[in-house]
Amino acid sequence: MLQLTTAGQFGTAKTYAQTKNARYTSTKSNIRSIKQRWDETYNKLPAYYQSIVDGQLEAAKSEFKRRNPNRKKFQDLLLAEAKSAIMDSVKIDGTMQRQLDIMWVLKIINQFMETLVVPIQVYRPNPTKDEFLAWDGQHTLVALWLIATHIFEEDPSTLTIPVNMYQSSLKAEMRANFIIINGREGKKPLDLIDIWEQMIFGVRVDQSKNPLWVEAEQKQQSIEKWGLFVTAKKFGDDEEAGAVTRLQEINKLDVASVAHLCQYLAMSTQLSRPVEEKEMVMMAHYFEQCRLRGIVVDAKYINKLASVAITLWDADFSPNGKFWIKASNAYHNWHNANSGTTWSGRFNKEPVHGFPFLVDQLKKSLGLPVPRNNSKSEFRPASSDLF
Repeated sequence: MLQLTTAGQFGTAKTYAQTKNARYTSTKSNIRSIKQRWDETYNKLPAYYQSIVDGQLEAAKSEFKRRNPNRKKFQDLLLAEAKSAIMDSVKIDGTMQRQLDIMWVLKIINQFMETLVVPIQVYRPNPTKDEFLAWDGQHTLVALWLIATHIFEEDPSTLTIPVNMYQSSLKAEMRANFIIINGREGKKPLDLIDIWEQMIFGVRVDQSKNPLWVEAEQKQQSIEKWGLFVTAKKFGDDEEAGAVTRLQEINKLDVASVAHLCQYLAMSTQLSRPVEEKEMVMMAHYFEQCRLRGIVVDAKYINKLASVAITLWDADFSPNGKFWIKASNAYHNWHNANSGTTWSGRFNKEPVHGFPFLVDQLKKSLGLPVPRNNSKSEFRPASSDLF
């Protein structure tokens, strides 16, 4: 039988997932200077991705100079007039902002126009100090810092930038506004991962009682417990062990079903590879159907399910994996036998055709209750075409 500790580990060494999830563990603000924010993000990138960033940064610097030939120093930039703040006095709260997307920063530099620079949204956490925290405008702020330090080669402690200064320090309110503002035209839209992070930080840092956010945080607990972590391709770590890049399924399921799904994924992947997208789609659908059909799912059930998946198709739902090859052959055999035509039919590597095969296979091999096939397709695999 497969075995995992309750922390989702097979050993004692700290995993990448644990390191990545550690950013959620603090219940306090995570304050970073602009340089620290850039360096920490850059240094976490895989080496091959760093080389891409290096090349694109040099290209962005050249394009900036081409588009702004009359700007010889930072203060030559005709930025919007608002309150002024010393660049170095503006810090970034990592729990209030999405993860830094370096490629978006470079795009801002490549397409830089002074009239597009919106003042950075800040508040003063301590009214006795000239230090400001940015709650929106992180990417613009980092772009301005790169322009100052890498293009004009100036000291950011001597430069001023425009800011909109808010008197409030109600972080929960600003966090909600951050999500609203970044849904507007002209702003870099928030991805699912960005909204997810804000919900988790909102509960753990701001003690938000928003029911949707509280539910997301409960799901995050299961993700962490079983050694997984949510991410996106834009962060360059989607190939790390335990990476989950599809939040759609996490968002659809209830808290208990997410817990079942995470335990299954930890066991089936052995925490040695990322979670494949079709694996998320298929198994989230499976556990959702278990819930709807009243099937009792416990640790023993999940352990047996993962063992069957590993034994029969290496728990591999990748497009060219054993599962889809076998299911495709079963579909075409069924279609040829029932359609009365020579056309072999079109097989979809999605639950519409994958779920009928999965359900019948598990009826044969699991020895435990399985949900009914809810696919609208008439496809039913022959028993001889199963594993």
